[in-house]
Amino acid sequence: KTTYKPFDWLTIKPALSGSLRNIDDRQYSVTAMYSMLPWDSPYDKDGNLVPHRYSGWVNTQQTNYLYDLQWNYSESKYYEFMGSLDFDIKITDWLTFSSVNNYKYINSTSHGYSDPRSSSGENVNGRLTEWRAEVTRRYTNQKLLINKDFGKHSISGLIAYEFNDYYYKNLDVYGTGFVPGFEVLDVVSKPERTKGGISEWATQSYFTQWKYVYDGKYIAEASIRRDGASNLGTNAKYGNLLSGSVGWIISREDWFDVDWIDNLKLRGGYGTVGNRPSSLYPQYDLYSVSSSYNENSGALISVIGNKDLTWEKTYTTSIGLDAALFNNRLRFTFDFYSKDTDNILYNVPVTGLTGVTSVYRNIGKMKNTGYEISLGGDIISTKDWFWNVELNIGHNSNKLKDLYKQKDTDGSYVVKPVIISDGSSIAGTAQRILEIGYPVDTYYLKEWAGVNPENGAPMWYKDTKDSEGNVTGRETTSNYAEAGYYKCGSAAPDLFGGFSTTLTWKGFDLNAVFGYSIGGKIYNYSRQEYDSDGTYTDRNQMKLKDGWNRWEKPGDIATHPVAKYNNQDKGNSASSRYLEDSDYLKLRSLTLGYNFKLPQWGIQNLRVFMNAENLFTITDYSGVDPEIPASDGSVMGAGPAVYPSVRKYMFGLNLTF
Repeated sequence: KTTYKPFDWLTIKPALSGSLRNIDDRQYSVTAMYSMLPWDSPYDKDGNLVPHRYSGWVNTQQTNYLYDLQWNYSESKYYEFMGSLDFDIKITDWLTFSSVNNYKYINSTSHGYSDPRSSSGENVNGRLTEWRAEVTRRYTNQKLLINKDFGKHSISGLIAYEFNDYYYKNLDVYGTGFVPGFEVLDVVSKPERTKGGISEWATQSYFTQWKYVYDGKYIAEASIRRDGASNLGTNAKYGNLLSGSVGWIISREDWFDVDWIDNLKLRGGYGTVGNRPSSLYPQYDLYSVSSSYNENSGALISVIGNKDLTWEKTYTTSIGLDAALFNNRLRFTFDFYSKDTDNILYNVPVTGLTGVTSVYRNIGKMKNTGYEISLGGDIISTKDWFWNVELNIGHNSNKLKDLYKQKDTDGSYVVKPVIISDGSSIAGTAQRILEIGYPVDTYYLKEWAGVNPENGAPMWYKDTKDSEGNVTGRETTSNYAEAGYYKCGSAAPDLFGGFSTTLTWKGFDLNAVFGYSIGGKIYNYSRQEYDSDGTYTDRNQMKLKDGWNRWEKPGDIATHPVAKYNNQDKGNSASSRYLEDSDYLKLRSLTLGYNFKLPQWGIQNLRVFMNAENLFTITDYSGVDPEIPASDGSVMGAGPAVYPSVRKYMFGLNLTF
């Protein structure tokens, strides 16, 4: 990376970068690590690995994942190259043309080996996998920059064009049947799978942004942009986004005379941002030609397009206050916002008669309101000592304001609540409900009523009704099918944020960063499997937390139903039983360093440091980590095979010449 200035009016900034990452993967299913019965040891009494379905185990149908790791592995390589050629042309002292041009190329390869003697390879006499992918990305941004001062007035602005595209191509090949030890596809006796695909998208924008400052005290900004995206409807591919803001630096007024306030600024703004769907081609009617019937190629309807699919837009109104006090040793920021989202993008469920079960639509409106507070201070600031503390607090609440209409039983179109799954299921899914007037992340579940003290059976709530079908109250039932569905809280926290502290003494520095969340619920899917009251007899069960207890005899007031072998009471079915508080306090990182001054060696500074991440989490959540979602990306619940957060230790040095 360098800067070249052949003329006073021309600055050229070329840059090249590249990286290579090798990964050797010999891990097995995380699920097996959770589910193995504790007395089924992977080793015999002599320390040798036992085979799959070992007769000495309680669960003789289980496989020994360590046995497979004698042979099985996968490896991958990731190459990334990026080049850029940026340049600035100074036309006048107040007018500059700036050009940013980037090209990125990524090549990924992966090789997998499943030995014929392993559990995953024994049925097919071994499996070899090869995967290749290449990605290219282009980005260009052309800007005309204006910056002019005259008297007490200052004007700056830009007129710009931006283009960004993405191309992805992959090849995925499986082969089976080979002699152990060979690892190239030439040796396989049967091609099991050959797949490949190409994905593309592009966006482009035209925009202008202007800023006016008068006397260093009054600030006004405005921008307008027109964005287009390849994965929006052909009738609505472009959207216009506007924004504006004003600011007043009160502390610079002549009449402001408060010595201990260094800066006081009031600001407000209004603006729009756009969001596009994650699907690449939702606007087109598409067929999938990768399907086959009796080894013949075929085509099936895969996407019902929406030519009118347009930008989801969020209109934000905000007001804020910035303050710095006592020679900038105490700093304060407050922001309040109200966000109105229109044309919410959603993959709406439809009848599956055509083979397509959902269609992307703009379905409704949502409102978010919240605030963010930041407070920071330098508690100690001397020649040798410095101690700083920073704190931020955030709160957000949302409410659905409008929803698309659905066809009712009488043929009319009405707005009805939409029930959606969160993407996971073991013994039922933790549904949520989209209903006008409620948060979009509201759980909709059968509500847990506890344990029947007489017989230890699980209980849920159901409605009681009069002769005309009107709900008059609630009662408990141990019949899961009779239980009713209720709104059972929200996944959104009440408060969230973090705090940090930095302490330095002479050449030493110490920094700690914490994160926290208060309020909100998380659905613990792992308990459906590992806290199942004996429903599953072939896998491990979790130890009950302090304060939990199991029903054992009539009269017991317990948190958990009676445990039965092959229990069929449905106690582990989806309900609010497995909803837990997602509160936590986490030490995200801790860094200790020392700075050496070595001018005699031509070194301006040498910093040696050690860093640790994820050292501890304080939470009442019974799962692995309240911040980790399910493996499929769900944000509403934590799945049964969660890989724990990595605790990382790093040692390093930074050199400045």
